[in-house]
Amino acid sequence: MNLIYGIKDKPGFGKTVLFALQQLLAIMAATIAVPAIVGHGLTASAALFGAGVGTFVYLVFTKSSSPVFLGSSFAFIGSMFSAFAGAETLGLAQAAGYWGLIIGALMAGVVYIIIALVVKFCGVKWIDRLMPPVIIGPTVA
Repeated sequence: MNLIYGIKDKPGFGKTVLFALQQLLAIMAATIAVPAIVGHGLTASAALFGAGVGTFVYLVFTKSSSPVFLGSSFAFIGSMFSAFAGAETLGLAQAAGYWGLIIGALMAGVVYIIIALVVKFCGVKWIDRLMPPVIIGPTVA
């Protein structure tokens, strides 16, 4: 059984529906859970709106070459807690925590752009050496 799809390959209708359902459950769980865990007035509706806008911008820039949904990430929960804790520690309003989130997101975007430029000009072989499948597999799982 071949579990790898090429760029032009498409799974059958049944598998597509099953994959879509799995993806929907994963997306909704993260998009609802992250704002609920962080709190501080963050809402699932704002996360869904941001995910939708981010996905649209991504699809425009990549000319829809990769079917990706950009949603909430558990990877940033620690930094989100830190942004609000830093504001509270300094005696600042909750709005300062929101500014911390915005600035942090912008900085993460800058890092992503830098990595994208390095990949564009240097290729991906350095990534394969830095993070082989034996590392990436468990990380993604």
